[in-house]
Amino acid sequence: MLIPAPVDFLALGAVWASGLVLLLWGRLLTLGRGLPEIQLVVGWGGLAMVLTLWGALLPLPLWWPLLGIVGLAISALLLPRAALGREEWLTLGRLAVLSLPLWAMLLTAAPSQPDTFLNLLPNAAYLYDHAVFPADARPPAHSYLPGAPYNLQLWAYLAGAVLADFPGAAMAHINVLLYLLSGLLLARVLRPLMDDPTDAAEPSTPSWGAIALGLLLAIPLNPGFVPRIDFSEYTDASVTVLVAMAAWLAALGLRALREGRRVGATLWSLALVLAALVNVKQESAALVAAMLPGIAVLSLADRSVRFWRGMRAFLPTLLPAAALYLLWRWYVLGHFASGELKLMAPERWHWDLLPQILAGIGSEIREKGFFYAVLALAFLPLLGVFTRRGIDLTVRLSALLLGAFIGYNAFLLFVYIAHFSPEQSVEAHSYFRYSKHLSLLMMLVLAACATERLGLRLRQGWASFGGMLATLIWLALPFGFAERLRFDLSQPQPLLRALVRDAAGFIGPRERLAAVLPGDDGAVAPVLEGALRFAAPRRPAVELTVLNVFDGTTLASLAQRGIDKVLISCAVEDIGEVPAGHAALLERRGETWHALAIWRYPEADGRRWRGLPTSKPFCR
Repeated sequence: MLIPAPVDFLALGAVWASGLVLLLWGRLLTLGRGLPEIQLVVGWGGLAMVLTLWGALLPLPLWWPLLGIVGLAISALLLPRAALGREEWLTLGRLAVLSLPLWAMLLTAAPSQPDTFLNLLPNAAYLYDHAVFPADARPPAHSYLPGAPYNLQLWAYLAGAVLADFPGAAMAHINVLLYLLSGLLLARVLRPLMDDPTDAAEPSTPSWGAIALGLLLAIPLNPGFVPRIDFSEYTDASVTVLVAMAAWLAALGLRALREGRRVGATLWSLALVLAALVNVKQESAALVAAMLPGIAVLSLADRSVRFWRGMRAFLPTLLPAAALYLLWRWYVLGHFASGELKLMAPERWHWDLLPQILAGIGSEIREKGFFYAVLALAFLPLLGVFTRRGIDLTVRLSALLLGAFIGYNAFLLFVYIAHFSPEQSVEAHSYFRYSKHLSLLMMLVLAACATERLGLRLRQGWASFGGMLATLIWLALPFGFAERLRFDLSQPQPLLRALVRDAAGFIGPRERLAAVLPGDDGAVAPVLEGALRFAAPRRPAVELTVLNVFDGTTLASLAQRGIDKVLISCAVEDIGEVPAGHAALLERRGETWHALAIWRYPEADGRRWRGLPTSKPFCR
C-alpha cells in the first residue's frame, strides 16, 4: 500500500500545481509584497472570496470564475512586481527537496477517520461532481453537514478540477502543504539562530538547516501536532496554520504602526488570511473575532500606536472575513432546512452543568499536561512589557496568543452549554482538539522569544553542525515514524476499503444496495459509504441502505423493499453458500439469493485494530 500508482503522482501534482496557482494569485493580489508562504494563503483567501460570492449568488458552474483566477495567476509570471524572484524560487526549492521524504511516505495515503466521510469528503466530492454548492433543492450531497463552510473544499476543487477522477486525498495533502509552509515561516524566525540575522518580515533565503529546524518545530516537536488529525482530511490543520499566520501579520502590522512605516500591504494580506480562516470550520469565526481583543490591548498599551489609531487600521481588515461569513450564513439559511450544526433552543441550554464542564476542561488539561505547560510558557514573554525592551514582536505575538486563548475558550464554554449534549459537555468533548488550533502560534511565540528576546545565536561552526543535524533528523523522521504517519493503514480501514473496492465491481452506478454491518456502533457505516461513493471505482449515485443486524428475516425484508444486492461484512452464521465468518455480496434472482462474491478475512495477527472503535462487523 506504500507503492504509488501513476494516479497518485497525478493527484499530488495537482495539489502542488494548485498551491503554485494560489501563490501567484496571492502575489498578484499583494503586488508581490510579502513572504511566499503568506502570499499562498492570501491567494487562498482571495479564491474563497471569489468562488463563494459566485456560488452563493449565481446558479452557474464554479469553473467559470476558477478559470479566470487561474488565468490571472499565470499572468503574474509576466508582471515584474508579481513574478517570483530568485530568492523565492530558491527558498521554495529547498522546502520542496526537504519535504520529499514526507511526501513519499504520504503519497498513497487514503481518506480515513469516520468524520472525514460524514461531511468533509462528501462536500468536496459534490463540488467536483456538480461545480456548485449543494442545496436542498439540488442533487443529494450524501453529507451530514452539507451547509458546513467550504474554504478547504474550494482549494481541493481547484486541485481536482483538471483530474479525470475525484482526488480523495487532496484535502489531506493540502493540510500537509500548509504545515510545510508554517515550518518555512518558523525557519525565517529562527534565521538569527542558524544563519546571519535578517529581517523576518522581508523575503529571504533561509539555509537548509534553518528550514529543517523550522519543519521540526512545526510538526514533530510541536506538542499540538497529532498526525491522524493534522495530516487527515480534517480542517483542524488549516485552522491551526491560518491562526498562526494571521497573528504573525497582525504583529508585523502593529510593529509597522509603532515605527511609522506603511502598513497597508500587511493589513491587506491579513484581511485575506482572515477571509480564508473564517469559512474553514463553523467555529473559525470565533477565532477571527478573538484576534481583535489582543490587537486592541496592544494598541492601547503602546503609546506609539494608540488605541484609536490601531482600531482605525485594523478594523477594516475584518470586513472581508465578516462579509464572507455573512454571505455564507445567508446562503445556508436560504438553501437548507438544516445542513449545519445548530445551537439548541435557549431553554435547553445546560447552565447547571457549568461546574462539571469546567472540571472536564481541567481533566483534559491534566491529561495533556505537556501541551498546556508549553502553552503557559508561551505567555511568559508578556512579562517583557515591564522591562526596558517594552513591547517587541515577541510580546505582540504572545499577547495575541493570550487574547485568542481567552476569547476562544469563552466561545468553547458557550458551545458546551448551548450545543453539545450533556454527556459531551461534562467531558469537555474535543477540548484538546480545539486548543491545538493555537499550537503553531504557540511555537511561533517560542521561536521569536528565543531569537529576538533571548538573542540566542550559534557560532558559525556550531550553526553548521546544528543545521546538518536538523536536516538529517528531519529527512529520517518520516521513515522512522511511518506507522504514525500512515494511520490510514491501521486496521480495519484498509480491510474495509479493499472489501468495498472489490464489491464495487459488481455494483451498477445507480443500483439499490443494502450493506449489513453486524454489530456496527455507527462508526463503520460512514466509512463504508464514503469508500463506495468517493474512492475508485466510484459509485456516487448508489441508493444505500445500512443495517447493523442480520437475522432470518433480513433478506426477505430487503427483497420486499426492492433491494436486489446485499453486501454483508460478516456472516455471523452460514448463509446458504456463504460460510460463517466470511464477507459476501449477495444478489437476488427470483425468490432466492446467490453469492456474487465471497471474501475470507485474513487470520488475526494479534495487533490491535485502532482505525475504528469496533471490529465486530469484520468477524473479530
